[in-house]
Amino acid sequence: MNDNELRSQSLNLLRFPLAVVVLVVHVFSTNDLLLQGETFKVDSHPLFLWVNNFIDGFLRDQSVPVYFFISGFVFFLGIKLTKETFVRKLKNRTKTLLIPYIIWNLAAVLMIGIRFVPWFRDYFSYLDLKFNFSLPALLSCFWKYHGELCQAPVGTEAYAGELASVAPINAPLWFLRDLMIVVLCTPLLYWLLKRAGYYLVILLGILWFGSVSFDFKHSDMLLTAFFFFSWGACLSIGKKDMLRIFGRYFIVSMILYPLLAVLYVVSVYHFPEMFSIIKRLNVMVGLIFAYNLATWLLRCRICKVNAFLASSAFFIYVSHTLICHKILKLFVIKLNPESDLALLGVYALTVLLTLALLLSTFYLLKRYAPGFLKILTGRKEPPVATV
Repeated sequence: MNDNELRSQSLNLLRFPLAVVVLVVHVFSTNDLLLQGETFKVDSHPLFLWVNNFIDGFLRDQSVPVYFFISGFVFFLGIKLTKETFVRKLKNRTKTLLIPYIIWNLAAVLMIGIRFVPWFRDYFSYLDLKFNFSLPALLSCFWKYHGELCQAPVGTEAYAGELASVAPINAPLWFLRDLMIVVLCTPLLYWLLKRAGYYLVILLGILWFGSVSFDFKHSDMLLTAFFFFSWGACLSIGKKDMLRIFGRYFIVSMILYPLLAVLYVVSVYHFPEMFSIIKRLNVMVGLIFAYNLATWLLRCRICKVNAFLASSAFFIYVSHTLICHKILKLFVIKLNPESDLALLGVYALTVLLTLALLLSTFYLLKRYAPGFLKILTGRKEPPVATV
């Protein structure tokens, strides 16, 4: 394939693995589990904690920056941003971002609301919960959800406090929320990038890297969005050859990325004041590493883009948190893992079952309800024959 095909195919190849990475990170967590009124703790399983730290070092926070980068690169690809182009892009992003954002946050609201339906109440441990069906509580689900919709059961306030978030109720959708904010700012970004170019990207990178020392919360998330989106946009607007630019650092990225990941794990145990800085470095190198690895796999014909898996990535990303933790709790209750290996097996099995269920659902929707799937994902998917 030529360079243009390799460039686009490399980005497509990344979509599904990055979605799986997000799923793995969200399942493998050291958070306590509230099971039938009792708390299940993992801090007594040192091997599980050690593996979890390696997952954090290699995978946590790696996917979303790459998604922002791809979004910025694709947004400006082959266009000159005029008023007409911006309006057209805005209308398209309404379909691909805003409508799925509303739908999948509503799905998360319904997942909470279903426990208050009389038919299902007997299946939940706490029967005295009350649903705060007020406008402020509902609106919080679509911006920053802090548990306003349903108060914590008596005795579990500390657990519920961990749910306080700067994300919407369907937490991974913070990516869509902040991407929509960046898209609204693209006329200003375009104007600045045309004049300042990489200087703007460097400035945003310094601010993003510097924010690691402060608790900026949502502002830090927005810095992540603007930095990586602008990085991709800068390459696209400047018509830079991403293959050549990133390819210069192929060997460096292949060595530095795993090295930084291991250093992160070491710092967690011995230099806790350094792990956030190391993670920021690893996220930046991880972008170059991921793209170089994808191009190498395609160029060497080790693998190729699977249209079905690539098209399922968005569906997996927006839906996985609706079921993965429920599956995890079910496995822990039924299998009662006591050893470290058994606990690791339960978490790995949760990832596999969640992925299998979502891929099966996506396949069935693609085959029997493609119009409905288009609404859910905001995308016109390729036909099933491309699987």
